[in-house]
Amino acid sequence: MPFIPITGVNHHYQNILFGFALIRDEKETTYRWVLKTWLEAVDNKPPITIITDQDITLSNAISEVMPNTNHTYCTWYISSKFPEKLSTLYTQYSEFKMDFNACIYKSLSPTEFEGRWEDLKEKYDLENHNWLNDMYAIRRQWVFAFTKQHFAAGMTTTSRSESMNLFFVEYVKASTGLKEFIENSQKALESQYLREVQADFDTEYKERRLFSNSSMDIHASKIYTKEMFK
Repeated sequence: MPFIPITGVNHHYQNILFGFALIRDEKETTYRWVLKTWLEAVDNKPPITIITDQDITLSNAISEVMPNTNHTYCTWYISSKFPEKLSTLYTQYSEFKMDFNACIYKSLSPTEFEGRWEDLKEKYDLENHNWLNDMYAIRRQWVFAFTKQHFAAGMTTTSRSESMNLFFVEYVKASTGLKEFIENSQKALESQYLREVQADFDTEYKERRLFSNSSMDIHASKIYTKEMFK
């Protein structure tokens, strides 16, 4: 059965599991059920931001169940398609990759991005490039100039979810029965909780390594967790 982890980070920047589900299929109605049930479990407080791949059924469910949540797409998933979708442009124009990357990764504001995008279209005659037009249509969900306006704890990819899947593999397998799955999932959550407790202890009782004696540095060392201060 598909395993759906809802993952984020805690105040030590460790992976944390907010919830998970085992589902029978990956239909839109199923995803709606997962999200509604999870919201009930967290006192109906939707996240500020949620990051997923470009699964259309999941996207539709998120827009219906959590309409005020900023839904962004995994930047790694999209950028991994560049060599395939843009190979002709890479080969034909030696400067295209540099110009394209500057537009996508170095635009500091939506206005700057829009200007660079128009320059790209004109310079390389991209008016009829279907894939790029599709990517432009969803630019607010993956281009950093847009996504950085919403809090996401520094995350831009679904890698936390992938690593959570690997974490659970230590406790459950595809052949694990439901009863054993519940028991071993509890052990996994306890292990995760103990890591957070250890990090809390280190923050409370271990000294920070200061890089200067400035009052700001000293003050920050007292109010941030060890990982956040580092």
